[in-house]
Amino acid sequence: MTRQIVVIILTFQFFISTTFAQKNVAPNLFYSTNELKTDLKYLKNKLENKHPGLHLYTSKSNMDQVFDSLENGISKPMTELEFYKHIAIISSMIKDGHTILLPSPTNINFHFSMSHFLPYHFAILNHQLFIDMVYTHDGSIPIGSEIIRINHVEVSEIIQQLSTRLVRDGYNLTYPNWILNNYFRQYYSLIYDHPSNYDIDYKTNGQVFTASIKALPIDSIFYYRQKHYPNKTFSNLPSDGLKLNIINENNYAILTIKDFHNDALKKDYKQNFKSVIASFFEQIKNSQTETLILDLRNNQGGDIENGVYLLSYLLDKPFSIVQKYYRVDKNKLKQCKGPSLGQHIPESNPFKGKLYVLINGGSFSNSGIVASCLQSNHRATFIGQETGGNPHVIAGFTKDITLPNTKIQVQLPTKQFVITDKLNNDGHGVIPDHNVEPILKDILENKDTVLDYTIELINKTKKDK
Repeated sequence: MTRQIVVIILTFQFFISTTFAQKNVAPNLFYSTNELKTDLKYLKNKLENKHPGLHLYTSKSNMDQVFDSLENGISKPMTELEFYKHIAIISSMIKDGHTILLPSPTNINFHFSMSHFLPYHFAILNHQLFIDMVYTHDGSIPIGSEIIRINHVEVSEIIQQLSTRLVRDGYNLTYPNWILNNYFRQYYSLIYDHPSNYDIDYKTNGQVFTASIKALPIDSIFYYRQKHYPNKTFSNLPSDGLKLNIINENNYAILTIKDFHNDALKKDYKQNFKSVIASFFEQIKNSQTETLILDLRNNQGGDIENGVYLLSYLLDKPFSIVQKYYRVDKNKLKQCKGPSLGQHIPESNPFKGKLYVLINGGSFSNSGIVASCLQSNHRATFIGQETGGNPHVIAGFTKDITLPNTKIQVQLPTKQFVITDKLNNDGHGVIPDHNVEPILKDILENKDTVLDYTIELINKTKKDK
């Protein structure tokens, strides 16, 4: 399963050299109504002929109405970003987390090398926006302040406008919320442009204030981020993609899996999934660990075979991870081949102790599949927030297409995965047994609310025995 473009591009943007400034780039070039309508029709045709889950949540008649409305809304020339803002709502109509629309690489490169941005990092809690990191030279707005308005637009309206243009699996909103918690500044700029100053109304200590904040280029944001948070890690560290921490005195271990992608693990973390996982479970066996915490938070998926391999150490009976695959053939869904079908045999001596799985909105794609298998086998206690990935049916095997005129990029899935049974699909992710949400105080103090809760639960369970 492919790595999420939303992360690849929006992470890549920060490493673009500021020398990129090409004089021939014209981000404000206007496209005629005919060119825009041609792109829209091209997109609709590709979706109808290739997307295996186009009408899983939205009927054909309703989808046709959406496209008709979008076409009727093209009444004057638009720039690429204006057109992107216009059509990006398609993501929330399809409700498939692997169907992603993004501006052209040229446009993204131009803006993230030449434009200025809001110099803060934000946390979204209960539809409210708070500052949790400051990337400016001073503390004009204190950390922990609630943002009420940005450039005279209510935060509730901003969040709603951004959310309706973000991908999700089904009716579940934990994945778009997770995206905004990590990439609010970037997505804000796609929809609300790049003003040189931000008029911000904020609340602190029960009082509302207004501040005028100067937008900063990425290199300045990087500079202040490193200056203000020298002990915080913002990049991938070797051997950190797969991590095991055995707490001998309390007889439990924490296994963190940040990624299932072989390419990412090799490139970013210098790790091989199967060899590292095998060595970890050997350590768990030798230490006679009785309780395992599996942390799948913020893991957006990857190679499905790695999910199977992990499960072979956690289940003691044959298991299946995907029941069927489908693709579009002559406007109909037809069953097709795909990886990891059928029954899988566990390892000869799998871990049989107590298992707790930590999940959140960033637990997506293959992470959702792994969580689904553990849940259907009644193998684990789930703690955290609903997974962003659907546990019943998703899409994958993506193909990248480019709209002919604006060059907007679209990641289009070509196969549907039936993980359990479509009839069980309610459009939601794996629901945790213990729903645990972080609070602002814990975020500001860099506390892991979910992990702390889990450890307390483990200790309480042992005392109650």
